[in-house]
Amino acid sequence: MKSRWRLITAIGLMIFFLIGHTIGSLTRKDLKLENSIQTLQAMENTLVELPGGLSNHTVDDFYQGMSLSLDISILLVIGILTICLTDGQLPGRPKSKILLFAFFWTACVSIISFCYIFPVPAFTCLFTATLLAIEWYIVYFKSDRI
Repeated sequence: MKSRWRLITAIGLMIFFLIGHTIGSLTRKDLKLENSIQTLQAMENTLVELPGGLSNHTVDDFYQGMSLSLDISILLVIGILTICLTDGQLPGRPKSKILLFAFFWTACVSIISFCYIFPVPAFTCLFTATLLAIEWYIVYFKSDRI
């Protein structure tokens, strides 16, 4: 690959997403609105209901666990993109499959963010998905596929 700027930018955007999400996750209980405070208290006092009965974990625990799971997923995508960037021995066909996976993940997170969350992660992932789609196209159609 002659130009690496798309992957470097995509990694940078995912690092930005990871930092923003982690800060948001760590400061999510710093609330000022009374309705938000009451909602958080209800989450902290309500156990998750499972088909077999109540869990030992609250809705807040569940929410925090899902948040940490997203952080781990973002780290995984950063790692995958770093491998694509730094491994000069990676043949075109496997690299295109890896890029397609990362594209799919970022596009899905972008759609979910537009529907349920807010614009910053949505646009961050949308821009990343666009860069990855272009990179995939170049690797898949313009390089020597092995």
